[in-house]
Amino acid sequence: MENHKLQPLTEYERIQAELNHSLVYSFLHRHNYSIEDMYNVVIFGYLKGIQVYSRRQDLQKYQLAFICEQYMRAEAENYFKAENARKRKPLETIISLDADYAEVENLYNTVGGKSTEDEVLENEVVEELLKKFSELQRDILKLKLEGYSNKEVFICLGIASSTFYKEMNKIKNIVGNKAI
Repeated sequence: MENHKLQPLTEYERIQAELNHSLVYSFLHRHNYSIEDMYNVVIFGYLKGIQVYSRRQDLQKYQLAFICEQYMRAEAENYFKAENARKRKPLETIISLDADYAEVENLYNTVGGKSTEDEVLENEVVEELLKKFSELQRDILKLKLEGYSNKEVFICLGIASSTFYKEMNKIKNIVGNKAI
């Protein structure tokens, strides 16, 4: 299924969306999803399904409910993948149960063996490097550093996979050249 971007609905699509809105609730109940938690996630899939169904004649052989189901399922899967990626994000600090170690860690601020000066220098280098990236490249880097997979990144950002890989190559060239 292609990565369809939601566009403004036509009058016909709006009417179809209103007439078939019960498909959203049926989907949520059938999959035991909380309406409060998942409605805002799957509604976009539903609207994408309405658009795709009305704009592509080759899909008219299927029922509208089937097409909307596929798009709502895809939106729910993307949501859960993003949530799982957020859970994989590494902790920024190390918590120690050893009180003596915790005092030393706070006194010298040497989490991971880095001094405060090293961290400041690293942050300055990173800041300087980030200035060389476009906004899209910074968004890609942020999600990659949070643990998202390549596919999750381009789905979350709503960009084509080819755009993602093109931007990743540009990032690698900038970092590889160390052109600060």
